[in-house]
Amino acid sequence: MLLFFLLPVFTIAGVIQRETVVVPTVVPTVGTTVGSTVAMIESNTVPTRTQDTENAKLEARLPFLKSADEMSRQEFFSIIQNDKLSKSEIWEQVEQWAERQSEHVRTDILEFHQRLSQHVDNSKARVERIIKSLPDALRRLSEIVQDIDITRLQEKNRISNLYTSLDDDVSKTLQWIVHLVSYEKNEGRQLERRTKLRKLKKGGIWTGSVQATNII
Repeated sequence: MLLFFLLPVFTIAGVIQRETVVVPTVVPTVGTTVGSTVAMIESNTVPTRTQDTENAKLEARLPFLKSADEMSRQEFFSIIQNDKLSKSEIWEQVEQWAERQSEHVRTDILEFHQRLSQHVDNSKARVERIIKSLPDALRRLSEIVQDIDITRLQEKNRISNLYTSLDDDVSKTLQWIVHLVSYEKNEGRQLERRTKLRKLKKGGIWTGSVQATNII
């Protein structure tokens, strides 16, 4: 079961750019008052400029954060940037966080989740359509490449026509796969490195890459 497609918060966490970001030590402490729940955040560190930049990028991707106050935003960041939490714990704490927000923020969150869920559903359908179409597209491409009775120019034109006739997603995916497994990408590149190394050892001049044909 792919939880990524079931819980939108995982996609929320996925938009965070971590790179060199150091997660701030922020521990939310929940205290109960009459008729309301107030979240208190105790921070032992001051966010760095890098963290502020990344949080700003995150706010741009999660529009409901614009309606939340600063303390609520920092609490949200501390939850989804906590690598010690499991996915289910993140989901639970984000739900609790959402319940403490104003009605306006909760409405924004609901609208965001609806758009996100629709995007996930569309993405799943898109991937399934590509996977379903690839075998036939690959078979047609193989028939062209394996036809020895045509010229290289004819082969090139037929491959180009095939790519044009395919669904755009299928065409781009097939071309990416062909490039990934091509001779030039693999054995040809290794040969190029070995040839370059030999020339350097002999004091020769490296003039370019090895020419190789992409063959299925």
